[in-house]
Amino acid sequence: MMMPPGILIKTALKYSKHHRARTLLLILGIALGVSGVVAIDIAKTSVSKSFELSTGLVTGKATHRIVGTTLSLSQSLFTTLKVSLGIKQCAPVISKYPHVKELREKQMQLLGIDPFSENAFRSLSLAPDSSQSTPNLAKTLMSGDGVLLSQTLARENNLAPGDTLTLVFGKKQVSVHIAGFLHSTAPLERLALTGILVTDIATAQEISGMGDRISHIDLILDSSQSVNAVKAILPKGSSLVQTARNNRAVRNLSQAFETSLTAFSMLALFMGMFLIYNTVSFSVTQRQRLTGILRSLGATQRDIFMMVTLEVFIYGIAGSLLGILVGIILGKGAVHAVCTTVSDMYFVLTVNQTHIAWPTLVKGFSAGMVSCVAATLFPALTASRIPPVTLSRRSTSETRLQGMALGLTLIGILLLGLAFFLFVFPHTGASLDFLGIFMMFTGASFMVPLLTRMLIALLLRLTAPIPSLLTRMALNNIVRSLSRTSVLIASLMVVTAVYIGIDTMTVSFRQSVVKWIDDNIGGDIHVRCADKTQPAMDASLVKEITTLPGVEKVSAYAMQTVLSERTGKIHVFAYATDQSQREWIWTASPQTNGNTLPSQGRIQVSEIFAARHGIVPGQGPKITLNTLQGLQTFPVTGIFRDFFMGGGRIIVHPQTLKTHWGFDGITSLQLFLNPDQTPGQDVDSTIKSIRSISRSFPPLEIRSGKILKQSVLDVFDNTFMITTALQFLTAIVALTGIINAVMALLLERSREMAILRSWGAESVQVAKLLLLECGYAGFIAGICALPFGLFLSWVLIDVINKRSFGWTYDMVLQPRGFLTAVAMAIVAAVVAGILPAVKAGQNDIPTALRME
Repeated sequence: MMMPPGILIKTALKYSKHHRARTLLLILGIALGVSGVVAIDIAKTSVSKSFELSTGLVTGKATHRIVGTTLSLSQSLFTTLKVSLGIKQCAPVISKYPHVKELREKQMQLLGIDPFSENAFRSLSLAPDSSQSTPNLAKTLMSGDGVLLSQTLARENNLAPGDTLTLVFGKKQVSVHIAGFLHSTAPLERLALTGILVTDIATAQEISGMGDRISHIDLILDSSQSVNAVKAILPKGSSLVQTARNNRAVRNLSQAFETSLTAFSMLALFMGMFLIYNTVSFSVTQRQRLTGILRSLGATQRDIFMMVTLEVFIYGIAGSLLGILVGIILGKGAVHAVCTTVSDMYFVLTVNQTHIAWPTLVKGFSAGMVSCVAATLFPALTASRIPPVTLSRRSTSETRLQGMALGLTLIGILLLGLAFFLFVFPHTGASLDFLGIFMMFTGASFMVPLLTRMLIALLLRLTAPIPSLLTRMALNNIVRSLSRTSVLIASLMVVTAVYIGIDTMTVSFRQSVVKWIDDNIGGDIHVRCADKTQPAMDASLVKEITTLPGVEKVSAYAMQTVLSERTGKIHVFAYATDQSQREWIWTASPQTNGNTLPSQGRIQVSEIFAARHGIVPGQGPKITLNTLQGLQTFPVTGIFRDFFMGGGRIIVHPQTLKTHWGFDGITSLQLFLNPDQTPGQDVDSTIKSIRSISRSFPPLEIRSGKILKQSVLDVFDNTFMITTALQFLTAIVALTGIINAVMALLLERSREMAILRSWGAESVQVAKLLLLECGYAGFIAGICALPFGLFLSWVLIDVINKRSFGWTYDMVLQPRGFLTAVAMAIVAAVVAGILPAVKAGQNDIPTALRME
């Protein structure tokens, strides 16, 4: 006969009320795990929404767009479309991305439009003012050289019509006045307006220095005949693309990065599941006698299972709701970090929108509840299946675990093998990565009982010469209470392994970037043209700089961004002279010198570019690119390791750059000074000399190699800022579980401690014994974490990072980092045991010895 569910639930909740600390830790663990999922999902959703807002208003209703290979077109093409083909729905556009001083250096999109061609594409409306009751967009734009900006943005920055804005293109600054304000009644469109500055196309050409050229032409084409007619008249060096497909391709660039963040958030959720499992397991163990009494009174296995499950389910609801609230707070900070990274690496987001969608909240709540059920299933089944007489004996769980240790280890090895298979199996998305990480740590946890027994046996041998009774008692107590201590050790092992994995990844990555900077962006002084509208440096100025006293070697190159229909934007480098020492991953045709520049008509590509565009090792790889002469196929003669932001780069011969993309000149210089001179003094004096001789030329950006190196490292550090935050969140979740485990373990042994006290042990000795147990447990956890942490670091470096960013780097192992991790595990365990140990030494002996 089943017991009434109400009695079981009331009994469970009453038990939880008497163990408030355990209950709060359970809720906190669920909340922290859920918060990581919600925060990252908010960031991903917000990036997608920000991209939509940043491009949607600018794209408007255009179905197609004509773009130039060199990112510009002759304005005469627009006239040809209107006159020769009679296409009415077409509009010339200029698009640039200056920073605006008066808007706190915010990066905006400068949109130059033809007001007479705009009606069919973008619905831009002026906000009414006192001087113009019915403002006219075309009249306002044609009346002068002013710009229009969002009324909302103007109010936030206390700007009025006629005020001056300073547009910054590199070091070139252009002052414009505010001609009016843009306004919309639609909330999302009003938000999109905050990312653009609108002006007449002639004004935009003057501001940006484009002369009679434009960025692209928007079209609305409703038939294949119209598409074919446009393609037929397109000059070489231009192409017709579908706006929806183009936007989707650009958006896909950051998908892998965002997916990797999901894997990290799932890791935090897994730690939450581990905490739940620990808490419920100890709860089941603590209430064994209560469970035995209930079974003796007629409670069935189903009753016990439901009692445990429903209790955790109730607290799971509370923890999930709390996690959603915390996740929303964390998500707002994550949005800024992720949007900054996406803007640095992939595409500019002029709108930074925090978007909280109901599916995100449902996903977070569901993740919390599913985690609760999954983590509770095994302890609940264990509690329900043990006979009542067995439940009354605390030694039963120890006997069972000792017998299962070898079997659990074999299962753990099998899970690790399956996890390895999942990691090496080609796939996209984070689901298999999360499953692999889950299986890896689950398998590692299953191996803990046997590993603990082996390490304790070794420690007993090593400490045999030490005449310390407390030390031997502490080591033996760990094995004697293996069903409790193994869960504590497994918890601490997992968090330490996560620390080792992420720390090894970040250290390896940073050292690889430092080496890349020294080898590829090396030099004592870096000089480049700061005028983005006219990037080439004057040839006479280049000669003067490179012949300055003390300049020993020079890397001189041109960097141009070009557009190819198949590969998107490409960063093309052409070196006149090169001192770089690129690290070759593979070369199609073996070269006598890995630093040999490509010959005319051939190219070298970075591994990021190769991975993104399907260039695989083999004989004779080629890639087809858009050029001024149309589509051209180039042999790839080498792939090199590179961390250049923006999807990788290609290196060509200077003549190839001139012939196929029409650029001839030098945009940047790397100066290597004579090492025999005083480095600091020589760098400063040379920079002063460069500034002196360049005063009559377009502005230059001059930086020392040390400053440039730090600025590049800052960008990469920002890229991994969100990863560090997730590491911190994961550590909080796990350490919370460790404190919970230690408290429950020592509380359960209160009678044992009372017996020691009754035999004459002093309270200090009891506390010292328990702290020794915690310290040794932490040491064992740290040792066990080393191989699993290295396994995780391999996953992060060679699986997740490679797929997310496309670059590879070597794993750097630092013994000091491993020692720090083991010390951290010991300190965490000891700190978690201080309060329970002090209480155990102060317990009232008669009360602790009294049977329930």
